[in-house]
Amino acid sequence: MEDNKEVVKEEVKQENKSNEKKKSKKKIIITIVLIVVILFLLIGGFIFYHGNQLGTLIAEVNKIAEIQMTDENGNLIENPLDTEIKTKGSYAVIEKTFKDYMSEVVTSTQNFIKAFNGDKMANFLTIENIKEDGPDFTNTKQEISVMKQALNDFNATVDEYFDEEKLLAKIDDKDISDYYKELYKKLAVDEESSKQLKENMEKIEDSEKILEDSLGYLEKIINYLSDNKDYWQIINDQIIFTSQDKLNEYTEMALDVPDSLQ
Repeated sequence: MEDNKEVVKEEVKQENKSNEKKKSKKKIIITIVLIVVILFLLIGGFIFYHGNQLGTLIAEVNKIAEIQMTDENGNLIENPLDTEIKTKGSYAVIEKTFKDYMSEVVTSTQNFIKAFNGDKMANFLTIENIKEDGPDFTNTKQEISVMKQALNDFNATVDEYFDEEKLLAKIDDKDISDYYKELYKKLAVDEESSKQLKENMEKIEDSEKILEDSLGYLEKIINYLSDNKDYWQIINDQIIFTSQDKLNEYTEMALDVPDSLQ
């Protein structure tokens, strides 16, 4: 009888051990499943975060690339650049670097446009201006001087803004990893944007040449009229010279239009 009891006890003991092992295995399986689920959630969150941030960054860069500083009527848009930072972390550093750069470009360009008043320049040689400011042309000469200085200043800044190496170097001193620095450089200058930079620079150089030649042409005529003020007068809204030689010189000068303006 005692032997039977011992056998039963041993069987119960073994069954308990077996149940404990099964429970232990279940705990291990549940733990592994939880870890896998957590990892998937973390990976999903990681992918969502970076995908969302990268998408937002690209959208902001595209908006910057399409920025317009004047409306359809040629009037300056006071705040054409949205400087609000829409991304976070290292992406925000990239976005801010882009927007700081473009903010400098926009400010410099708009200051130049304000200083270089094309409408006023077109009126320098009108009869109204000659009657009002001649024969010494003090105001006109001052305005030409201001425009020439504005053009020189703009020339200097444009060379920097459209220098590909300087644009890429804007990110070098930022406290972000090399991955994000490379991302900035890929977004800043790819093959298409590099081509656009060069094309835009060529257009700007052509425009600057036209403006420079225009100012030089106008300044030459204004100075001639000022230096020879004793040889001309306004009669019936026309410049009448009292010297044939001076008239010939003036006519030759007026007809000597720079090639860039023809």
